[in-house]
Amino acid sequence: MKVAINVLSQSPRHSTGALSWFLQFAHAAPRLDSAADYVLFAGRADVPYYQSKATGMAVRGLGSGNSRRALRILTEHLLLGAKLKSEKIDILFQGGSGVAPLLLPRDIKLVLAIWGMQHVAETDIRWEQRLYRRMLFRPGLRRADRIVVNSAYTRDLLLAHYSRDIRAPIDVIHHGVDLTLFHADPDDAGQKDLPIVNGSPYVLFVGQIYPYKLLHVLAEALCRAISRASLPHKLVVVGNFASSDSMGMDYRQQIQRIFSEVGLGDRLVLAQDVKVKDLRALYARAALYVQSSAAETFGRTVIEAMACGAPVLAARAGATPEILGDCGRYYEALNVEDCAGQILTILQDDNLRRDLIARGLRRAQDFSHEGEVEKLIALFHDLKCGQA
Repeated sequence: MKVAINVLSQSPRHSTGALSWFLQFAHAAPRLDSAADYVLFAGRADVPYYQSKATGMAVRGLGSGNSRRALRILTEHLLLGAKLKSEKIDILFQGGSGVAPLLLPRDIKLVLAIWGMQHVAETDIRWEQRLYRRMLFRPGLRRADRIVVNSAYTRDLLLAHYSRDIRAPIDVIHHGVDLTLFHADPDDAGQKDLPIVNGSPYVLFVGQIYPYKLLHVLAEALCRAISRASLPHKLVVVGNFASSDSMGMDYRQQIQRIFSEVGLGDRLVLAQDVKVKDLRALYARAALYVQSSAAETFGRTVIEAMACGAPVLAARAGATPEILGDCGRYYEALNVEDCAGQILTILQDDNLRRDLIARGLRRAQDFSHEGEVEKLIALFHDLKCGQA
């Protein structure tokens, strides 16, 4: 069996959760499944990057690489199908937004992974992304032989909007994290000096800074909590802040204004290009991790935080309650006062924090990346056997 993994739409110049997932999969799948051959298909200019990162998996180049997003998309839709056929691929794994190549030979089985449904939710993704997904989402669903979603929330959202287009079985396979990278280790991550915060206690958020993440609710709530109880805490935001991203830049400036307008401008720390070992340390030493988004179809950072020993507070929305369970505290997503009250309760109650940490450490063990990969491998072999 020969399985193709399509990363043509992923640019190494823009680090995302999806890019990280593909790299982790490329490390794990060949080791866990010696009965299959896995091949990564990337833009031609991206091949050296993937060869250096995805050791153990063959990499094939196609098209012009990562010079422009439009060229990567055209390569995926117009050239990939013929290349898969010439390579005698049995199964194509297409992960991400649910859009599949338009020109795909019928004898190649398509496993369509849908990790984001923001284009049908009340979110602020770019208009061109929303238009692209809406135009090409249905053809992918109709062509799929199996559909993989990352949460029951994603499945229910998918069925609510596209049930007439779905002809394939839907499998819920939760994402996992690499528990060898994200773990509680007081002798390493927990005690490491962190220049980012200069010894101050802090509340942590990790993720892209877009309006649908509702980071402004957390920012306003923490400012209220700091003012009421004279808390010494900062808000540390770890993400990517590209100057070319106008929507993200505008929102970042909004978050900065929230702090500066109440005289707390020095309490906001924006950190990017954070290495994994430093991110683990930030999780491990955080007084509180907050997942503020109301539109998460999974929310891997919640698991990373729990695995590293951070207590978690989250908006009661999206897939987060499915992932966090009863191992964290919740607030209503748009309610600043509710969020502020929960922050104060957790930060001022050491017993509660210890309980949340213990619950989270246990919960995180249910979400290993190897477990996720093993379920996908089983699905590939099941599909191949059904094909024979």
